[in-house]
Amino acid sequence: MGIKRLIFFSLLLPVFLSAYTKLPLAVSNEIVAFTLFNYDNLIADSYENNKPYIKQLVYLLSRATKISETKYSAALQSPEFSAEDFPVSYMLKLNRRTREISGYYFVDTDE
Repeated sequence: MGIKRLIFFSLLLPVFLSAYTKLPLAVSNEIVAFTLFNYDNLIADSYENNKPYIKQLVYLLSRATKISETKYSAALQSPEFSAEDFPVSYMLKLNRRTREISGYYFVDTDE
C-alpha cells in the first residue's frame, strides 16, 4: 500500500505545484473594482509620462502576489493593454497576465 501512495503522489506532485491560486476575496474585489472603475484612466496613463493609475494598479497586484512591481509595470505598459477597447476585456487580460506572471488570479474564468 505504501508504494502505491508514493507513486500516486509522485505523479500528482507536478499538478499540485503548477496549480494556480486565487487571491483572497477582499483583494480580488479591490483589484476588480479598481480596474473597472478606472479603466479610462488606465488607458490614458499608457499615453502619458506620469502614470498614477497604472502605478496604483501595479502596487495592488504586487502587494497581493509578492511579485516585483517592475514585472507588472512592464506588462501594463505594453501595447497589448493600451489597445484594449472594453473594461471587462482589459480586466480579463490583466487576470490572465497576472496568472502568467505570478500563478495567482483574481477572477474565475473557464481558462
